[in-house]
Amino acid sequence: MRVTVSAAGRFHAFGLVQQLFRRGHLERFITTTLNDRLLPNRRLPDELRGNANFLKCTVEIPLPEYLGFALRKLPLRDAQSLAYFTKDNLYDRRATRHIPNSDLFVGWASQSLFQLREAKARGARTIIERGSTHITEQYRLIEEERKRFGVSASTRSRWDRLLEEKQLKEYHEADYIMVPSEFARSSFMARGFSPEKILKVRYGVDLERFHPILRESWPAIPTVLFVGAIGFQKGLPYLLEAVRSLRAQGVKLRLKLIGRMERDFEAWLKQSPLRTEIDEHIPFVANHELLQHLHAAQIFCLPSIQEGLALVIAEAMASGLPVIATENTGGREFIEDAKSGLIVPPNDSDAIAASIRSLLEDPARAIDIGQRAAESSKSFGWDAYGDEIERTYLELLAAGERGQDARAARDEVASFYNEYWNRESGWTPTHSFSSEMLDLHFKDAFKPTDRVLDVGCGDASNYQAWLVKQVAQLSAIDISERGIANARKMGINAQVHDLSKRFPYGDGSFDGAVCIEVLEHLYDPKFTVSEIHRVLAPGGILVASVPNNGYFRERLKALTRAELSTSISDFSNEWKGAHIRFYSLKSFQRMLEVSGFEIESVCSNGDASIFDGLDAFGGYGMQHATTFLRRELPRIARLAFLEDLWPSLFAPHIIVRARKSR
Repeated sequence: MRVTVSAAGRFHAFGLVQQLFRRGHLERFITTTLNDRLLPNRRLPDELRGNANFLKCTVEIPLPEYLGFALRKLPLRDAQSLAYFTKDNLYDRRATRHIPNSDLFVGWASQSLFQLREAKARGARTIIERGSTHITEQYRLIEEERKRFGVSASTRSRWDRLLEEKQLKEYHEADYIMVPSEFARSSFMARGFSPEKILKVRYGVDLERFHPILRESWPAIPTVLFVGAIGFQKGLPYLLEAVRSLRAQGVKLRLKLIGRMERDFEAWLKQSPLRTEIDEHIPFVANHELLQHLHAAQIFCLPSIQEGLALVIAEAMASGLPVIATENTGGREFIEDAKSGLIVPPNDSDAIAASIRSLLEDPARAIDIGQRAAESSKSFGWDAYGDEIERTYLELLAAGERGQDARAARDEVASFYNEYWNRESGWTPTHSFSSEMLDLHFKDAFKPTDRVLDVGCGDASNYQAWLVKQVAQLSAIDISERGIANARKMGINAQVHDLSKRFPYGDGSFDGAVCIEVLEHLYDPKFTVSEIHRVLAPGGILVASVPNNGYFRERLKALTRAELSTSISDFSNEWKGAHIRFYSLKSFQRMLEVSGFEIESVCSNGDASIFDGLDAFGGYGMQHATTFLRRELPRIARLAFLEDLWPSLFAPHIIVRARKSR
C-alpha cells in the first residue's frame, strides 16, 4: 500500500505520516514548510526529523505559508479569511505538480480539490481529512452563537464562502471523507452522505511528550486552563460566564487562556464586563512547550460549540488533568463521562460552572479523575491510531478492488439525467454539429466496417444520426432511460447503463469509441476511460472531447473572480451547472495516457473568439456580448486561428484522438 499525504499545516498530519512511514506505506508527504525555527509548531517528531529516508519522500512548498502569514497581518477586516483563501488555493495548485502514482491520496479539506483530481487521474483512491463537522454545519453553529451574543451573525467573507464552496466540492469528489468523531460523522450523515463514504478514526496523542505528574494536593487558588483559538466557536463566553458565576458564589480560581484571540471575539470582549474574568492570557505556546502549562493547571476546560475532535483533550488527559468538555467537542471518543472526565451540554454556562465547582470542592475526586484519564490515554496513543488507520486504508482498498467502494447515489444521478434529457421540462444543452464540426471530430476516424461504441450518448440528437450511417454498427450506453429510448428510435443498439460500473461488453468488443462532452459530468471519469480502453480492440481509436478549463477566458475568470466557468459555487443545486470535472489540455491528455491510450492528435472545436475574454468581467451583458460576437463575426475577426496555434490556451473545447496500443 502506497499512500500520499498532503497537508498545508500541522493538524494531525504529523502523527499520520509518522505512522505510515513507520509501517512502510508513505509514498510522499507534501506540506508547506517544516521550518520549526520560524514556526515552532511545525517541529516534526524526533523519529522523523533527521531521518534521511523520510526527508527523501517529503516535499515542501513554503511560499503559500509565508504569503498567507503576511496577508494575515494586513489591517483589513477580512485579512484572515483572505490569508487562508490565498494560502490554501496557492498551495493546492502548486502541490498538484508533486502528486505521484500511489494507491491512496489523503488531503486536507479546502486545500485539496485540484490535488484530488490529479490523484484520481493517476488512479488513486482519495480521502479528504475533515477535522471538524460538515462545513455548513460548522458555519451554522458559529453564526447562531454570534447572534446569541449580539455580534453580526455572518462570519463569512467572500473568501470564506469561496473556500466553503470548494470544500463542498471536495466532499463530493473524494471517494471517502475521514472524520475523528461520531459527532462530526453525524453532521455528514444528516446531509445525506452514504454511511460507507464517511470513515471515522479518532486521533492519537504523543505519550512520550504528554505524561502525568504526581498530584497529591492542590494550591489554594486552583487554575482552570483553556487551550485553543479564543473565539465564539470554542464557547469562550460560556466559560467566562461560568467563572463569573463561581466567583460571585465565593469560589476562588484562576482562569488561564492559551491561544490566539480572534478579532471579532476580541472586539466583543473589549465591550463585555466578562473581560475581567481572565487572569492570564498567553497568545501562543509551541506544542512541545504545552506540557508545562498542563502540569501547572488543576482543571482543563474546553467548552466548544463545534469541534471534530480536539487533540488537546487527549493531551490534557495524558498529562493527568481532569477534563471538562462539551458534547460538541467529540470528547466522548476519549472521555468516559464522570470517570475519566466530565461531559457537559454545549451552550450551557451553568453546567460548566457546576462541573468546575464539583471538582474544586472535591480535589481528591478531581485528582482521581485525572489519574483515570492518564491511564485511559495509554489506549489512544499514536500507535493505536496508526493501527486503526492501516486497517481502514487496507479495507477500503480491498473494497475498491471488489467494486464495493462508496460512490455517488445511483438513483440521484439517474433521476437527474432523465430530467436533463427531457426537453419539455428544464434546460438541456443543444449542440448543432455542422459538417465542419463533424469533420473536426470524425474525419477518417472510422471505417464503414467498424463497430463503434458511443459512451454517454444522451438523447442521441447531436452527431449520432450521421454517425450511425457511417459505420457497420453503432452501440451506445447512457444512464438516462429517456435518452436511450430516443437513441433506439434512431436504429442505435443502445442500452441503459451507469458509466461508473463495468461496461456490459467483453474485452476488445469494438473497433472505435466516441465520448463527446461526457467525462466532465462524471464522478469517476478515470474509471470510465479505463473501461473504454478495455472494450476497445488493440489499435482501436477513441474520439473524446471535453471543455477546456485552461481556455484563456476561464483563466481570466479564475484570476478576476476566483470562479470556474461552470461554477463551483452553486450547492443549493449541485447539478445546475452539470460539470463536476474540469480539464486542461495537459490533465486531459494525462488521464488518457494513464489509462493506456496513446495520443494521436489534438484540436479545438473551432469555436474560439478573442472576445470571450469580456466574459471575465461578469454580468449578463458581457455574457450576451461574447455570444453575439462569436456568432456574428467571421473567424478571422475573432482571431480564431489562435486555437490551432495554441490549443491549450485558446481552444474552448478540446478534441483528442487516442489509440489503444496494438
